[in-house]
Parts: sequence; C-alpha cells; structure tokens
Amino acid sequence: MTSPGGVFSAALVAEDFPWVDMEEEMGMAPDMYREVFDLAQRGTRAFRDRLFDEAISCYTKAQNLRPDPIILGNRSLTFCRLSQLLRERSAADSEYQPLNGLDPTTHAELALKDAEKILSINSNSPRPYILKAYALFLMEHYHEARETLLAGLQVDPLSHVLQTCLNDLDRNTNIAAGARRARLARIDDFECTLCFKLLYEPVTTPCGHSFCRSCLHQSMDHGNKCPMCRTVLFIGPRTCPISVTLSNIIQRNFPEEYAERRSEHETMTYAGVDLMPLFVMDVVLPSQKMALNIFEPRYRLMVRRIMEGNHRMGMVAIDSATGTVADCGCEVEISECEPLPDGRFYLEVEGTRRFRIVRSWDQDGYRVAEVEWLKDIPLPEGSQGRRELMELANGASELARAYIRHARDTVRTARRTRHLDLEGMPGPQDPEKFSFWLANLISLRPSDRLDTLRLRDTRERISSSISLLRDSEQGCRIQ
Repeated sequence: MTSPGGVFSAALVAEDFPWVDMEEEMGMAPDMYREVFDLAQRGTRAFRDRLFDEAISCYTKAQNLRPDPIILGNRSLTFCRLSQLLRERSAADSEYQPLNGLDPTTHAELALKDAEKILSINSNSPRPYILKAYALFLMEHYHEARETLLAGLQVDPLSHVLQTCLNDLDRNTNIAAGARRARLARIDDFECTLCFKLLYEPVTTPCGHSFCRSCLHQSMDHGNKCPMCRTVLFIGPRTCPISVTLSNIIQRNFPEEYAERRSEHETMTYAGVDLMPLFVMDVVLPSQKMALNIFEPRYRLMVRRIMEGNHRMGMVAIDSATGTVADCGCEVEISECEPLPDGRFYLEVEGTRRFRIVRSWDQDGYRVAEVEWLKDIPLPEGSQGRRELMELANGASELARAYIRHARDTVRTARRTRHLDLEGMPGPQDPEKFSFWLANLISLRPSDRLDTLRLRDTRERISSSISLLRDSEQGCRIQ
C-alpha cells in the first residue's frame, strides 16, 4: 500500500530547464543565462540523487538570477520531498545520525509559497495545483488540499494525475475520519486538536484554546507558540494548571470515554514491570551517579512521563562492536529533576540494576524495550566459593579505602576537584553491589564498562577491579 503522500511524490518529477539559443528570446545576457541554466541543471541532478539541500541551494541561486516557473516548481517539489523525508524518519535514524535545520512543517510552508507564486503566473496547468495540494497535505491541511485539487480539475477535467491524487487524499483522510465517526456526534466539541482524542487533563491557554496537558507540553518542546493560533505562550509545566471545570464536565458527560483515556495515559506513564523507556547515551553501572541535561524534544516528553510514573528509566549506549544499541543496559532512578525555563530538564540519576533487552520499538520518538533483569550467578550460602568471595570482598574493601585516602591526598596536592566518598560504599556483605561500586572507582573505556555490565561473575569483577586499582596506585591508571 502506498504511504500517505506517496501518490503526490510519484506524480511529480523535477523538470529540466530548457536551453534557448536565440538571445532575443532569452531576454538576458547569454553568459547569465548559461549560469542560470547550469544552476538549474545542477539542482535537478542533485534532486534525482536525493541531495535535497544541495538542490534547494542551486534552485534558489538560479531563481535569484532569473525568476522562472520551472525553477520555482522544482524548488517547491524539493521542499515537499524533504518535508516528507523528515516526517517519515524513524527515531532510530535520529539516534545514529542527528539532523539540524528546519522542521518538516516549515519546509512544507516554503513549498506552499513557491506553488502559490506559480499559480499566480500560470494557472492553466495541473502541475502547480498538485504542488500546492502536496504542500497542504504535508501541513495536514487536508480540506484545503482537496479544494486545490478540485480547482485543478476545473482547469483540466481530464487530468488523470489530479484525479488519482484526489482519490488517494480522500482514501487516506477518510480512514482517520471513519475511525472517529461514531463518536463525533457526542465528543467532537471536547476533542484535543493535537491528538484528535477526548481531552484528558485539559489545559486552556491564555489565547482561549484547550488541549490535553501532555499534548500541549509535547508541542511546546518544538516551539513556544499555540498550535492553533500561533500566539506566543509564556507557560511551562509549573504555570500550566489543569482546567478543573472543563475536566469535570468531560468526566461527568463521557465517563466511559474518559476512563479509556485515563487507562491509555497510565499505560504510557507506567510502562509495566518488564517495559522500560530507554535513554540512549552512555554505559551506566549500578551504584553510579550521573547528572544529565535533557534537551531533545523526544526525551523531554519521556522524562515528563517518567516523572508522573515510577521515576525510572533505562540507560543504554551504542555498542561500538556492532554499531547498534547495546543488548544490555542499566536501570537508573531519577533522584532529582529540575525543569528549566526553556523546557529542558536537569536530572540527577543513580544506577540501580541491570537488564538485557529482549526486544525494542519506537514510541513517540523515543525507544521502549521489553527487558529481563540480570543478576550475578549466586553462590550457595556456606559454600567454599561463597566464603572465598567474602574474603576477596573484604580485602577489596580495605584496598578501596586506601585508594580513596591516597586519591584525596593527591587531589589536595594538585588542587583538583575530584570527589571520592567512602560513606556511600556498600558493605562487602552484598558482594554484587559492592563489586559495581568498586568498578565505578576506575576510569574504564565504554567498551570495558559494557563488558563489566554484561559480566555475571562477581568474583571476576572484583578481581579485575583490584588489579586496576593497584595499577592506579602505581600511577598507571589514575582516575
């Protein structure tokens, strides 16, 4: 099945800019026309190679030298293709190759401006109507897109391309409308215009528009304007109270629908015992403390949901050996969360327990995983192996104390700000927890930390940490 917008994309191709030999037909100096022609051709080649940013640059330079409907049309089509490409980009792609630049809606708005300029010059061809409808479709202005295609059919009633695009538009928009048709009669006036569902925890902005609280916050991750009227909003999570009156009206009149929305919200907030929202950044070990600055919109949404739930998330890294998300990670608990005025979050987290990813998927831009918890292979109480492990842990505890005292003296002498704390040291009675605390004293490469996280032998982890601590005392590895 063709994806929404696929029919528009298939119906439109970049047109070749014509070469005119006669100077009187060109209306400009031959050298300048040659430059315009070369820029237009380079833009078309870049478009066909899917180098859309380069194509836009070439078309813009050519348009500045000589305004032309063909160049405008090609640039409008390139803006549309780039907008659709960004909309269809998965969260996984963003993790491995973040992008900078304009958002998909802005690209579609630029495409619309070019299409409207072409229509003001020449409205007798189907192409500018398709371009305008394509841009409106990407902006989710489906009614205006349909009206544009109908206007094109009045110009060329026999256009097969216009009719195909109209049928595809009706089919894609009717799917969404049909799923809600049964409820429109009752709750259309109480729907959120962002998620098209019954308002949950409704918030009314100073400009008079109401949205789900979580939907408005998610929208403001991308800009501080009202999604309806584009009024600048000076509100945040702490200055955005729920509209109690509107919430009571909805709960009283639509109890079943509201209960369904509450269940859906709780499912997103409380992922479940074995479901974990993932923050892809670095390898974290149990007992490790870390400060985080959360600024990406997808992770800001994730943190808001976590703070409404159990304050826990999983931290994973990209495995350098495979180039993909590592199969193991560590659950961290958020001990402090400070929302900042610009929408970012300052977090302080501490690693708690390890997990292995069974499967993962994208949810609202961030990754969620089904996990199974990892623990070291236990040794029976009273066994010889258990006694040896306890002796090893006690010896490592004394070594760690000596190492920290020596490190403090070094810090004092060198006037460095490294802080090492003995108060947080777990007792050797819990060898597994102690082994990770011990490993956190040492500067390990990310790949070594990942191997430490995967390791299920407490004795081997402690022995390795002891060896590295002794090397550090000798000046080989000073943290």
